[in-house]
Amino acid sequence: MTKTSIIAFCLAIALPSMAGAQVHEDTDYDFRARISAELDKKIVGGLHANISEEFRLKDNLSAVDRFYTTAGLTWKTCPYFKIGAAYTLMNLHKRADAGGWEWDLRHRATLDLTGMYNAGYFKFSLRERFQLTHRTGEMNIYQNPRNAFALRSRLKVAYVSPSKPIEPYVSVEVRNTLNNVHYDSPSFTVEQGDNVRYNDVYVDRVRLQPGIEWRLNRRQTLDFYLLGDYTYDKSYDAKKNGNLKVVEDASGMPVYDAYGDPVYAIFYEKAWHFSLGVSYSYAF
Repeated sequence: MTKTSIIAFCLAIALPSMAGAQVHEDTDYDFRARISAELDKKIVGGLHANISEEFRLKDNLSAVDRFYTTAGLTWKTCPYFKIGAAYTLMNLHKRADAGGWEWDLRHRATLDLTGMYNAGYFKFSLRERFQLTHRTGEMNIYQNPRNAFALRSRLKVAYVSPSKPIEPYVSVEVRNTLNNVHYDSPSFTVEQGDNVRYNDVYVDRVRLQPGIEWRLNRRQTLDFYLLGDYTYDKSYDAKKNGNLKVVEDASGMPVYDAYGDPVYAIFYEKAWHFSLGVSYSYAF
């Protein structure tokens, strides 16, 4: 999504030192789809290796969103705890600033710590995922960090019946950014980028996912789900010297607040995305 399209549905506000700026806010909705397949190989004991491929659609199913290729290891140390690590090659399909579409390649590493507990027919699990995403190629590091850290916390509850192959579940996940861009001041840089810090921490995503796992046989499982994804993304329109750009009106003139100070832009994207998903898993 380009900056022009972001402005259409985002709000532009001044930094704390510039109160009184106009606030404009919209909410964007999108219907999406996810299809994935996974192979899970038991190595020894509770140690498993897995590889998966995921394909996504966006823009109300009219455009390709991305491809994820993931390889990882999981180790169930006891009935109540599991640890996992994975690498993901990400190919994101994005609108280019000059028009048309382009592919954005990224790398992701994750570390999972999962606690599990069974109570009768119910299974509870709490997963903490530490995530690092590396952006490649040309980019403005004063708009986004090249290496983005996040903490994703997911609580899942499933109902298991020994006599039926169907396992309904519901999960909720909260994602926190750990090193987003933060500006001490919008301008007056003494040295390049000396007013920028990478220490902004906030919840930028909340997900609710009801679904049904269907055990076809001892090795094969299908997972059908609906994902409600609320995003709250903060972005900046910054110069390559580390200063924020001044917001301009339709004629290209600077926008000023009620006190006569120029408005420097922080854009907030607030959006709901809904995805239908199906996942196939083969364990051997």
